[in-house]
Amino acid sequence: MSRPSQEKCRLCSKLSVTEAKLKHGQEGDRCWDDERCHNRRSYYRHRGVRNYNRKQHRRTERSPEQLGTSAAILEIPAPAAPAAVAHFYRETKDSPLHAFGAELWMGNHRVAKIEPVHCLGLAEAQVKMLLVRVLEGFSSHSEIKIERFRSSVELHPVNCPSRPCPMHPNS
Repeated sequence: MSRPSQEKCRLCSKLSVTEAKLKHGQEGDRCWDDERCHNRRSYYRHRGVRNYNRKQHRRTERSPEQLGTSAAILEIPAPAAPAAVAHFYRETKDSPLHAFGAELWMGNHRVAKIEPVHCLGLAEAQVKMLLVRVLEGFSSHSEIKIERFRSSVELHPVNCPSRPCPMHPNS
């Protein structure tokens, strides 16, 4: 059985390296470890995509016993299925959504990207409508119906690349 997720490390992974070192380094709570933290942060940031890829890989590799026959397995390249990935910019899952971005992937290739859109002042229903419209746009782009986001990435609002941005008033 896998080790349980560390909420503190998951939240730290949303911060930039500089902010994380300030908060958890010598001036902070002193839990930062140069040998482990970079790998751990990468793991928490990308684990949704990795789990999805692992799941897809397990589906394609089945032994003859699992298939119920003793015949040999033929390797036929399967077409890449589209996968939508959502990027949420917010401090915690309970915090208001600062911005939202998305990407459409076909196998290992990103085929479409929606730059982050600020969601400040939008009601929850308006944000949900925005998510539905993004999926509809991806569906028309790929010509395959995409009903939901396969993965989501949580990012801290400080990392929001949109300008002008309330988090970066001087930019």
